[in-house]
Amino acid sequence: MISRKNILIIALFSLQLIHAQNKIQGVVQNEKTQEPIIGVNILLVDSERGTVTDINGSFEMVSIDNKNPTIRLSHIGFNTREVIIDSSFNGIILLTPAIIKGKEIEVVGVKSKTEMDVASSVDMLDIAEIEIQGARDIGSALRRVSSVKMDYSTSGKQTISIRGSNATDVAVFLDGVRLNDANTGVADLSTIDLNSLEQIQVIKGGNSSLFGSGAIGGVVNMESKTAEKNSVYVNTGLGKTYDDDMDLSVGATTVFGPAGLGGRYTAKARAFGGRTITTSLFANAFGGIDFSSGRLDLRGFQLNKNLQFPSGSVDSGDSLSILSMNYRGSIFGTSGWKLLAGLKDWSLNQNFFSSLNEYLSDHSQNVHISKLMNWRDFEGTVQYEAEYQTFSGDKSYFNINGDPTVYHIADMKRNTDALAFVTRWSADADHSKIDFINWEFSYRMDQVETLQNEHYEFPILAMENQNIIYDVPESRELAHVSSKRLGIHIEGRGQKSWYSIFANQGNNQRLPTLADLFRFTNTESDSLIDSLLTREFLNTTELNMQLRVSNPETELPIDEVSFGIDMFMNGYTSKIAYRAFEGAPSIPFNEPIAEIRGLEATAGVRMLNDKFLFSSSATFLDISSPIAFPNKPEYRIVLTSEINLDWLVVSLDHVDEGEQYYIIPGIGEGIRKPRENANLNITMRKQFLGLDWSLSYTWRNLLSKDELDWTLEESLRKGFNYFEKYREIINLRVEL
Repeated sequence: MISRKNILIIALFSLQLIHAQNKIQGVVQNEKTQEPIIGVNILLVDSERGTVTDINGSFEMVSIDNKNPTIRLSHIGFNTREVIIDSSFNGIILLTPAIIKGKEIEVVGVKSKTEMDVASSVDMLDIAEIEIQGARDIGSALRRVSSVKMDYSTSGKQTISIRGSNATDVAVFLDGVRLNDANTGVADLSTIDLNSLEQIQVIKGGNSSLFGSGAIGGVVNMESKTAEKNSVYVNTGLGKTYDDDMDLSVGATTVFGPAGLGGRYTAKARAFGGRTITTSLFANAFGGIDFSSGRLDLRGFQLNKNLQFPSGSVDSGDSLSILSMNYRGSIFGTSGWKLLAGLKDWSLNQNFFSSLNEYLSDHSQNVHISKLMNWRDFEGTVQYEAEYQTFSGDKSYFNINGDPTVYHIADMKRNTDALAFVTRWSADADHSKIDFINWEFSYRMDQVETLQNEHYEFPILAMENQNIIYDVPESRELAHVSSKRLGIHIEGRGQKSWYSIFANQGNNQRLPTLADLFRFTNTESDSLIDSLLTREFLNTTELNMQLRVSNPETELPIDEVSFGIDMFMNGYTSKIAYRAFEGAPSIPFNEPIAEIRGLEATAGVRMLNDKFLFSSSATFLDISSPIAFPNKPEYRIVLTSEINLDWLVVSLDHVDEGEQYYIIPGIGEGIRKPRENANLNITMRKQFLGLDWSLSYTWRNLLSKDELDWTLEESLRKGFNYFEKYREIINLRVEL
């Protein structure tokens, strides 16, 4: 029998033990946005105890210590931080976004729309660091990202493809507003001013249930700058292609109380060889208000762009307007809500060779509502999206005498309602080298309604003022498009190492774009041909592994070594493709079976306290049907060297691309030979007279041997555009 004395001793010991078990609680937030950060690894220093923040950025752990413990917080894309838990600790820990010095970082977890979409390859690029590499547009900013291919037109239009997909397969967002136009389904990235952006996220893979069928090839998610401090800046650039290339950007931001307001204006003018002149005017405004329950952000964007050929053969002007409202916070006393409403208005008015006039317009509205939730051991998000697109256009064809031959008018609408949910089960692994294991399942269902009206008028040559009228019967189609995915993610770290392994498998579908369903030509049979198109299906599988080692034990002053490999397989059924014939419009059709097998590999070394960087990325694609995926090189290798002395940054990029099949509407098809190129940039930064000065000089396409006297047809066949020519660029930026 236990004596009273022993009971007393046991009780005192138990009280002492309970006292020694300090419970540590807190919330981890993004220092810049004040938003909670999901999946932060928290380690109790000098122990094997650790935890991970939940969907609200919260954490809780126990420290068996009667002293002030120290915890270490780490997350990809943020600077690692150590915090001492003492009497001054208020429960809120802020992490600073990492400075990305010319390095593409594979991130598991996206910070905006994809909070719960964890098993994905994501490249996050910070614009401030991209600018010191000589990038002046989004196309050049993305040149180092693996599996990304930029395509340019002679007018400067920039479109993106990811992992061999087509530009129609990539969803592009600016502050949550989809930029893909209702007609072609393609987004022109040249319409966005790089100076107005804070960061760019490139999400690879086509089975994300959060973005749906419009993202069957991947996602580009852009976030504009906010008013964080009072500032004024001037940015000007002068370049040389054939003749001149110049732009001017000015901006100002102000912050007062809980609100912030700002705006930027950019003007660009380009002229090359007396062939074309383009002028672009960008203007964007932004503001935000903090409430006790959350934050409301407002964004406005306006673009006016003109393209002219001095000969008068082409005259084009288009405009783009975007207005968005974004609220994050609590509603009716519950947290985790996000509301977004956006408006987009686009129009294009142009003529070609005095034989064709066309006017196109696209009006879109979208609403996004999402709610983050916790169910005991499960976390999840449920979202509802609605998008309404109205497309209209008319075309007039003229003969050599200037008389009208065909009038073509079309009105189309596409309305989409979608419901999606993502669930994640997180488990702390009972292993010293594994921090957590995440299982994810996502599902989305889209209901898409398409309405079509077309009107043709064919003048009777023998009779004045009389036309043959042909109306395509009004059609309405209701379709249901689903996507789903299952993923697993394992992450862990040692004393000097971090690793991540994830795999996912899923499927998705894509309906024909409005341009796939009808085209502006003068043949009545087009409607019959286009009506035969069916939706395309995607089945995809991906395996990704990453490893990072800090301060390895070598004789060299190495700060960090990183490796990554990604294998994927995309299988398409009824893939929508186009055939091109010389002197005739392209004809859409469904390719029964098409596959893309791919391998991505990355490696990087940082030395001398991040003063020297060497990185490489390689992408290899095995495409079963090149006609379904034109303009995709069989391999793309990028080698980057960078010296960063803070006041001086010198970087060199070398790009090597393999052979690729091309298709050009009205011209034909063929094979482009392998090619290589290199870009060199020198940037100097200095504080002077209370201002931040930045001066850069860039040499682009150092290995280009293209001749300047190519005809337009030769240029198209060989893949020429003025961005790919040798360019000298001087850029000066001054900021208060």
